Amino acid sequence: MIVARDADRVLLDTGVIVNFLEAGMLIPLAGYLPNAAVTLDVDIELRRLAGTRFADLATLDRLRWPPGEPLALPPDLLADAEALRKLNSSPGAHEAANRGEIATALLAGRLQVAAIIDDDLGKRLCKTRKVARLSTAQLVAEMVAAGAIDADSGFLVFNVATPEGVGRAEYE
Repeated sequence: MIVARDADRVLLDTGVIVNFLEAGMLIPLAGYLPNAAVTLDVDIELRRLAGTRFADLATLDRLRWPPGEPLALPPDLLADAEALRKLNSSPGAHEAANRGEIATALLAGRLQVAAIIDDDLGKRLCKTRKVARLSTAQLVAEMVAAGAIDADSGFLVFNVATPEGVGRAEYE
């Protein structure tokens, strides 16, 4: 089993960060994962979202988290990423649709690090490319077990990150 905190590096997708933000738990996430990184595509998406209803994403800059510069896809993966985006985007989708998930899965595979990603496309790419992956819900369980957050705070994130109808019983 992957322990995100013990890894040298973990790549986070946008949705994971937004889930923690919506639950009011972004600062504990940043404190728990000093080894987190994001791809350039995820960074661009986070900055775009900070200009919308997720203005609190500006906290990431103040925290200087994730540390370091966003990671760009190497040139030899750019064509793969674009082909996957075109293949998996519905007609009329935003031009940047799925870029973060694809870049996260591809780069995690290249770097041989774990990805924390929830969306179906990202999960599928991680599985087919044999990339170690955690979901937000699994990360929350790890954080609660490690004492980084309490069970009630963990449930707040779990509740945001899981589908409608999944509740406290599944959490416990």
